[in-house]
Parts: sequence; C-alpha cells; structure tokens
Amino acid sequence: MAKIEGVELPPNSAMLDTLLVDAAGRKLFFEFVEKLDSYKHGFDSKGNYLHWDGFITRARDFKDNKALAYLILKMKRSLTPHGKLVCEQNKPFFSTENGLMAKLHKIGELISFEHLQLATAQGKSLHLARGVIMEEAISSAQLEGAVTTRCVAKELLETGREARDLSEQMIVNNWNLIQSTEAHKDQPLTVELILLFNKIATEDALENEHRAGEIRNGPVFVRNIMTGETVHEAPAHPHIEQMLQMVCDYANAEHKQGSDFIHPIVKASVLHFMLGYIHPFFDGNGRTARALFYWFMLKSGYENFKYISISALLKAAPKQYMKSFLFTETDNNDLTHFIDFQLTIIIRALERFTGYINSKINELHNAIALLEHSPVYAKLNLHHIAILEKALKHSGRTFTVKELENDFSISPTAARGYLDKLAEMDLLIKFKLKGRTFGYIAPANLEERLQVR
Repeated sequence: MAKIEGVELPPNSAMLDTLLVDAAGRKLFFEFVEKLDSYKHGFDSKGNYLHWDGFITRARDFKDNKALAYLILKMKRSLTPHGKLVCEQNKPFFSTENGLMAKLHKIGELISFEHLQLATAQGKSLHLARGVIMEEAISSAQLEGAVTTRCVAKELLETGREARDLSEQMIVNNWNLIQSTEAHKDQPLTVELILLFNKIATEDALENEHRAGEIRNGPVFVRNIMTGETVHEAPAHPHIEQMLQMVCDYANAEHKQGSDFIHPIVKASVLHFMLGYIHPFFDGNGRTARALFYWFMLKSGYENFKYISISALLKAAPKQYMKSFLFTETDNNDLTHFIDFQLTIIIRALERFTGYINSKINELHNAIALLEHSPVYAKLNLHHIAILEKALKHSGRTFTVKELENDFSISPTAARGYLDKLAEMDLLIKFKLKGRTFGYIAPANLEERLQVR
C-alpha cells in the first residue's frame, strides 16, 4: 500500500464501481452497509476521527475487506462540501460535525472559566494577565525553530528590550502578532490583513528568500527535514491570491443559520488549515495560520482564548500536527481530520491552563495561610501577597515595575505603588537600577521580617 510520511493512503473509490457489477459484489456491499456503524467504526476509543491509516489497525470486524469497509464508512459519514472552499484543482473540501459535538461541548465548558476560582476582578488580574498570554508567543516561535529558553524569552517580553538574535526576534514578532490579532478582531478578513499578519510575524526574522508580508512568487514543497520526503506540494503561486480571497470570503460569511451553520471553533480551525494548505509565503506560514485562528476566535467572542496556547501542545506533537494536514489532503479533502485534531489540541490546552491556574490559586492560598500569622497581614492585599509568595520562594529575586505590569495587567503607577509599600514595610529592598528605574530585592531573611518563623 502506498504511503506518504509513513501514512497509509486510503483505497481508491473506483473499487466500489467494480464491486457493484455482479450480484455477489452487491450482496457483500449491502451486508457491509448494514454492519458498519459510522460512530463505532469511525472513531478510536478516545473519540478521535479515524483516517484509513488508523482504521486498518482497528477494523477487526471486517478482516480481509477493510478497504471496502472504509469506503462504505466514508459514505455513511455524511460528508458535505464545506463553505464553498475548493483546492487548486477546484475540488471541494468536505467535512462533517457528526461525532465532533462532544469535543465542541467540552471546549464550551472549559473556555468559560466558570470552573476556576476567578470570581473577583482582583482574582482575574492576578491570574489572567499578560504574562499568561506570552506563552503563545514563545511557544509559537519555538515551534518554528526558535531556540531561546522560556526564562530568557519571558524576560525579553517583560522588559521590552531589543532582540539580540533571530530567535529572540521571532518571539518579539509573535508577541506583536498576538496584539495585532486582537487589535483587528472587529475588521473583516482581507488579503491585505493576511499579508499584514505575515509581515509582523517575519519582519527582521527571515531565513530564506521570503520578503515579509509578500506572497511567494515560486513553488513551495513542504519536506521532512530528516528524510527529504515531500509531504505537501503547495498550490502553484498563480493560484494564491484567488485562493486567499476565497478564504477571506469564507471567513466573512455569516454561517450562523440553518444548513449554512458552521460552529465558530470549527471555522477558526479551518482557517488555520487553509493557510497551512495554501502556504502563500516562503516563510511564516505556520505563525500566520495560527494568528488567523486566534483572530477568528477573538472576533467570534471567545475572549478567553487569548490566554490559551495551542502552539505549546503543537510543539510537543509536531508529527501528529503534520499528519492532521496529511490526513485531510490524502482522504479526498476531508477537513474533519484536521478539525478533530485541532479540537483535541484545544481541549488539552484548556485543561493545561486549568491546571496552571489552579496551581497558582493553591500557591496563593498557601501564602495567605502563612502570612495570616504575620503582624503585618492586615496591611496586605492579594497583590502584595502574590509578590511576597514569589519573594519567599526565591530570596535575592529582583522585582521590577514592568514585570508587575505584565504579571498583573495593571498600570505602572499601581505596580510601583505595590512595590513601594512593601519596601516601606521593610519587606523588599529598593535600589536604583539605572536612571529613574528601581529594582526591589527579596531579602534572604524575609520570613524573619514577616515574623512568621
């Protein structure tokens, strides 16, 4: 059986025509139609949508007739053309939401954040801060090859200093790109906006002949770096502008009623796929595609998505990410393969975020339990306690106004006020960094100063 990147290619549908020629073939066909269940046989035990590559290892009910079973499965999946999207050969892309509703429902539950203890505005400012959003900027750059450590990357974004190398520039660009998606969320999608997103993503961070924000003027072949095998041949460059306009028309269409309805999360995922499939640029396609995903999620009212990093998990599973594109392209343009994978990644990202926030809440509760025994406790608010919790864990640590701005999403004046109060209480040591900028050091004997020993 033919393979691409180790992926088994689905059987040719022409075998159905051959089978239906005689009575015996028709009898077998109808036996399989009755026996095959699109839910039981079309998904794995975790509820993931099966491509032929996965179906052949699980289709024990059909023994030596797995190819026929898969072709009948595709017939029973109720695939329909998706939003007038077509490939360069003018063949439609298909999809079905059958079997995906459980994942969409799960995402709807998790993205509300109602299960988190963030009822107060102060609680939200402590945990839903710019520092959390930085995760996506860093992970997206690392997914594309940036080698800067997370610690250095966070310091880079918090301080706003100049990037020192290509990796740092990619991270700065991604941070600017995230800000841009939010700034443009109320605008319709245009080819010019897609070019702008690519320009922001790649400006001063180029590794090939790509020009930031310009459509490629030649062919692109996506290859496995290790084997050299061609995984995807992108549409020829004369098709690009027309296909990008098609993507814009799709994004701007309502798709809110009746048979035209497309769930916004599905639509955002398809935008991600289409940019990756068209590969309109020599560089920055992945970053631009993920930016489009976030842009549409924010545009559709999913404001909390700005705190969620999908790139962190895509970086952890690059092979599965690549296969989700391959599965769609090799299975008659069935977008459901990519959509289903993207929904799984979103759920994992939301669960990861839930774990992160819960750990921060627990840390804060532990700090409160400790500081309640201090004579200065009555003078502290939650922001002071959050600072002291970090100071108690890392003696000698230096706090800055800029860091608190990002960590708590507060103004410089408020950040300075919190730090100055702790310095006045002799709980931090204030010193001049440079010019009018001050740092605040966590003293080694902080527990003694708090009188909690």
